[in-house]
Amino acid sequence: MTSKSLLLHYHDVVIHDYDYETLEDKQWLNDTILSFHQEYLERNKIPESAKIILLRPGMVELIAHIQDATYLSSALPPHLNQYNAIFIPVNDSRPHMGYSGSHWSLLVYLKQSHSFYYYDSMGESNIFSARMTAKRMGFVLGFNNQPPKFIHMNTPNQANSADCGVYVIAITDNLVQRMISISSSGCSVERLMHIEKSDIRTVKNIRKELRKLIQQLRYFLNSNFNIYYI
Repeated sequence: MTSKSLLLHYHDVVIHDYDYETLEDKQWLNDTILSFHQEYLERNKIPESAKIILLRPGMVELIAHIQDATYLSSALPPHLNQYNAIFIPVNDSRPHMGYSGSHWSLLVYLKQSHSFYYYDSMGESNIFSARMTAKRMGFVLGFNNQPPKFIHMNTPNQANSADCGVYVIAITDNLVQRMISISSSGCSVERLMHIEKSDIRTVKNIRKELRKLIQQLRYFLNSNFNIYYI
């Protein structure tokens, strides 16, 4: 991946050719692609009334590794503890080793149950990083006296070492859709947060759909066409 040409500038996300190429089959998704998915989802699929926020990988990295978390308040989205759900992509990178991460997993804070739900398509591969991030998030959210529970959820398993980021996207999509659709009808927390393999789209389809979306946005960004991520 030697090309550095700019492919798409979508609000706060800049996608280059080498980012786009990670959407090819059996490639490890980088933080730019995860950030793009989050940016698009928040702007086009999540109503403000749902009070759902998707923390970008760079912000999560800051929360997980900054030495003094008291300095985070100015960098974080305001009123973070007032959201009903916070989606937190977790990487196993180490603070003193640049670009050392090799696995993505997902942490979701649900206000209703005051709990962190942890999804890892490789079982417990990221469990240390996830617990550390949850602990720091609890501090950031002001839950020092009553830390949220940490619940490790059964998660569909990836078939290779490259698809972890795609599973984070797939699970995020499914949970967000559920949270929005059942907000008025109600649902048990257990049913809301439980994920089966049949609940999520295939890895191949997600990669294909995101490539298509980026190309559509690239072509139509300055027009009045509506672009939909299916």
